[in-house]
Amino acid sequence: MKTRREFIGQAGAVTLGAALTPSALASGLLSKPNKKLNILMLGGTGFAGPKMVQRALDNGHKVTLFNRGQTAPDMFPDIEHIQGDRYTDLSGLEKLVADGRHFDAVIDTFTYVPKTVTDTMDILLPIMNQYVVISTTSVYASRTNPGMDENGELATVSDDIAAGITTHREVGVHYGAMKARVEQAAEDRFPGKVCTIRPGLIVGDRDTTGRFTYWSVRASEGGTMIGPGSGEDFIQIIDVRDLGDFTIHCIEQQHMGAYNGISPAGQWTSKDMVESATRAAKKHLKVDTKIEWIDETFLTENGVNAWQHMPAWVPNSAPGYEGQGQISTAKSIKAGLKTRPLEDSHWNALNYYKTRGPEILAEHGEEQHKGWLRAIRGGLNPQREQEVLKLWVNRANG
Repeated sequence: MKTRREFIGQAGAVTLGAALTPSALASGLLSKPNKKLNILMLGGTGFAGPKMVQRALDNGHKVTLFNRGQTAPDMFPDIEHIQGDRYTDLSGLEKLVADGRHFDAVIDTFTYVPKTVTDTMDILLPIMNQYVVISTTSVYASRTNPGMDENGELATVSDDIAAGITTHREVGVHYGAMKARVEQAAEDRFPGKVCTIRPGLIVGDRDTTGRFTYWSVRASEGGTMIGPGSGEDFIQIIDVRDLGDFTIHCIEQQHMGAYNGISPAGQWTSKDMVESATRAAKKHLKVDTKIEWIDETFLTENGVNAWQHMPAWVPNSAPGYEGQGQISTAKSIKAGLKTRPLEDSHWNALNYYKTRGPEILAEHGEEQHKGWLRAIRGGLNPQREQEVLKLWVNRANG
């Protein structure tokens, strides 16, 4: 039997878990709230934040941003920006309190270590009604239980180790366990007033991780591409637009507690993920890409590892991953979570790759542009893919 290490290769600290607008049309969250809310967004200009901000603005809410002003500082020029730093400068938040400001909700995407979150909460407690923690499905201790819901066992880390993790850069393999500690710390600070959203792999435009985007970009390159395994292994993702919609919906409906923010359990397989990428490439770019499905044993024997080289895929036969792609979202769906088709997410990611690339080249030069393209493409490099495909086709001849 193959070991878990053989399947995930060098994944190591890489965890399985990371705008009427087209977003609203796709998600079905079209109803407008009766009350216009005042929302404080901690961050807001990175990957997931902008979609939350845009959904809030589209729904008529007032949004204030608090961030360092370093990532996309020109984004959302018409709303209030407060500059500060979660580690070193919270004076801007203190001034909000001193000025008598009030917020119906605060959204926090920078939730890696408890102290960063609780320091912020301690300042804002007198002037907020709800605190939204963007967490992760990596908080769960294992992927062995298909259908696991929000009450699943959480990952843990010893007090000694946790005490030595003071920034997001030090989290590493304890990412899930530290997120679980953040969730508990937030709830302890503001009992019954915390909404915790647990996304899995977040995908779409502005994603530069090279995970889901590998399939979008690879399908756009044409030729024959590897489809990993049987195609029957389950996958779960969340489009960044759907996460944004659901986050604001939870604020509007005053949902509290934990919610798995990810596609429905068992809805999609690796076959769905890869085939929808080729459909998006064919529909929008007129590129016809063929798929060659190669079994997981052959891939492993030839040094092609799940998640590392074949992103967003881990076979359900891998020990410890029998429940991969099958986390329950029944509670979230009942609360209003909507998810769009995979093909839509692929095109959103691919369109960003195609349009942002030339901008990177113009702004930063050829060297940084090449590195950016490699990062977004991710996965197995083209030369090795063709070598493995040739070995697979010729295997019957020895």
